[in-house]
Amino acid sequence: MAKDILVTESLTDSMVKVGALLIERLDSKKSEIKSAFWFYFPEEKTWKLMIASPLVNSEGPRAYYKRVVAANDLASETEEIISLNDIGVTNTSHQIVQLLKLMCETGEGISGIRFSRNTINGFFIEDAYIYRSN
Repeated sequence: MAKDILVTESLTDSMVKVGALLIERLDSKKSEIKSAFWFYFPEEKTWKLMIASPLVNSEGPRAYYKRVVAANDLASETEEIISLNDIGVTNTSHQIVQLLKLMCETGEGISGIRFSRNTINGFFIEDAYIYRSN
């Protein structure tokens, strides 16, 4: 059984790698990811992998979390996975999703863009690591 990765106050190379692998597995299951990024929540001093898809609206968040669980189940026994506690799913109209799309549209692949200490339309983003933003 795969083991949960430790999500820390600092974004680690391991978190970045495991996030990309999860997105690849979700893509292989046609999960329609439009935006995926690690987002730092300074109040809680923690990172959360945010995934935005139109399917969150049509299927509901619970069904989409089931997709994430199924994608994690595809990980090999030696791979680390991200705990559901460290993942957030949302629709594509979420404010942060729209702000990041405004600043950096990536295309359909998996990118690696660090976006730190920036203000977009009056909204301050402490830190983010963007895989995809469409």
